[in-house]
Order: sequence, then C-alpha cells, then structure tokens
Amino acid sequence: MKGPDYYLKLKVKWVMAFISMSACVDRIEFDVPEPGLLTVIEGSITDQPGPYSVSISQGLRLDSDSSVHAPVSGAEVTLFDDEGNEETFTESGLGTYKTLGVIQGEIGHSYFIRVVMPDGVVYESTPDKLNPVGEIQQIRYSFEPRTATMEWGDVDASVFNVFIDSDAGPDSEPYVRWRYTGTYKVETFPELHMTHTPPYTPYKNPRPCSGYKVVTGPIGSGGLLEKFDECSCCLCWVSDYERLPQLSDTQLITNNLFSDIKVGEVQMSLSRSSFDFFKLIRSQKANASNLFQPPSGEIIGNIVSTSNNRAVVGIFWAAAISKKSQFIYKTDLPYPLPANEIIWDACYDIYGNATNQKHLLWE
Repeated sequence: MKGPDYYLKLKVKWVMAFISMSACVDRIEFDVPEPGLLTVIEGSITDQPGPYSVSISQGLRLDSDSSVHAPVSGAEVTLFDDEGNEETFTESGLGTYKTLGVIQGEIGHSYFIRVVMPDGVVYESTPDKLNPVGEIQQIRYSFEPRTATMEWGDVDASVFNVFIDSDAGPDSEPYVRWRYTGTYKVETFPELHMTHTPPYTPYKNPRPCSGYKVVTGPIGSGGLLEKFDECSCCLCWVSDYERLPQLSDTQLITNNLFSDIKVGEVQMSLSRSSFDFFKLIRSQKANASNLFQPPSGEIIGNIVSTSNNRAVVGIFWAAAISKKSQFIYKTDLPYPLPANEIIWDACYDIYGNATNQKHLLWE
C-alpha cells in the first residue's frame, strides 16, 4: 500500500510538468517592412468669421524618439465651395495655412480642400456639408472635492465639474460635438529667480523678462533688485483643452433637449462622416492604454490622394457653432484658497498652453 508521501510526490510531478509545458514558447521571426511616408492633414470651416486653418505634417514612426510631427512647408492649399468659389490659403507658420476671408462658411453649403504637396502629390477632401446646430442654453458647475496620492502624501486635487443644457437643433438625428476649453490666470515671480550652483551659495538671477536686474548693494546682500521695465512673463492665461471628443452618440434627447452634458462650452454640428471620424479618434484615445481594447478601425478621414497611392490620414470638416462662456471665481470655492506657492520663473515656461496675451473674454 502506497503512503501519503507517494501521492504528494506525484502531485508535485504533475505541477512541475504543467509549469514546464506552459512555459514552452516557440520563437517566430519575420521581417517588418519599413513604414511608408504618412501625411497628416487637418482643418475645418465654420459659420463663424475666419480665418480658417489647415495644418499639414508628416506622421511619426512608432519607434520615434520625438512626439512632435514634422510640419510640411511649401504646400498649396485651396478651399472650394459648392457654388464654384475658391480661395487660396496662405502659410502663416511652418505647416499651418490660413484663409484671408474671401469665403465664409454658410449653413446648407458644402466645402472641400485640395492640397498640392511640394513634391507634386495631390490630396483632396470629399465635400462636407455645414449643418445647422442647436443653441447652448445654460452652463452650470459644481465643486467636487478630490485628493490625489503622491510620493510625499495626499494633495488637494479638487475640481469644478461643468455641465450644459442645449437645444438638439432642427435635425431629427443630430450629430453634435461639444468642445470644451478652460482658461485660467496664473501669476509667477521671475524677479525672485535664484541660481543654485553647489557648493556655492545661491545668488539672485532674475529672469530678463521680469523687468528686474541685480545692481551692486551692501556687502553680503547678494545685490539689490532694480526695476528697469515692465514684466512680460509674470501673468499668463493658461488653456485647458478636452482630452477626448465629446459626441452626442452617448447622450439621450428629451423634448429635443440635451441635458446635463458634462464639460462643454462650444457646440458644433457635424456631418455623418465627420461624426464617425471623431468617434474613431475618441475610441483610440480612450483605449490607448488598454491591452485588451477592441479593434476600433483604421483612422482614415475624408482626405485621399488623387495622384498616387501615398498614405494620408486626416479630415477637413464643416460645422456650425454655438458658443457660451461662464466665469468661475475663487470665491465660488467652499473654502479659502491657501497661500499661493511662489514660482520663481516665467509663467509660460512653467505651464503648458500658456500665453502672456490676455484672453479676449477675460474680465
């Protein structure tokens, strides 16, 4: 008769056999072709006054060590409408082309662009119709306390949630996109900038844009600050853009109204093709970090090559726009703001999407 030790050893053998079999991997080798040249084109026209813009760049390799697309300069871009009018874009910056105001988008009309690349390759978008859009009726916001866990402990990460109510518009099946842009004002103190060069004592080194310089002072003072000009980098207006396209396919319509749409400021009508394009963009961005994401389809858009088979991705789309803005003041917080942290640098060097040009709507 076999004792318990026999069965224990048998189980161990089976476990080891299972591990051995599951760890067996066959190596497969194959050649990966070099990636082809990919052109990226994006632009739009609205029922608002121009200028309208088109950006052209080259796509990035997956193994690229940069996240910046190379702009394409020297292209010829022309805008056409369904009445035979046309307007040539002017290059306003590397890879960015703008109209001069000859054509303004009108509801009910269709528009497309033709792009002639510097090497002669021609791309053209399919006509996109500018559909009417409903009106944004109300913007509301609510404070939500949050905390975020950092290496040094929990920090305040509270937010204001923004909601809108809007008219769905005249279409029985509206294709709508809400685009949110938040802008906030920041203040820094670049005149207090210090240079640290261990093991030496830090010394005053105000940024030139601060309007201050160091002059000779008493021994041991490290110099005195003297103002010689106005600061051009102390106040900035920082923009916060949407992370994902906000589309109407996830919203319910009640009495021809969209209600409690979270985060929205600009409401735009879309054609069905433009709506499907942004839907694919949303799917890819939302699932980019998910290993088990479902296939969302290739991003193609409505731009094709008419001269050869060179790959292109992008869209030129038409939209009517309804805008509404809302100010949120620091007094709307349920508690006083803590003393501001002093930042000793130019505001536009510290915050992304920052400019020292005052926002047009800022009070």
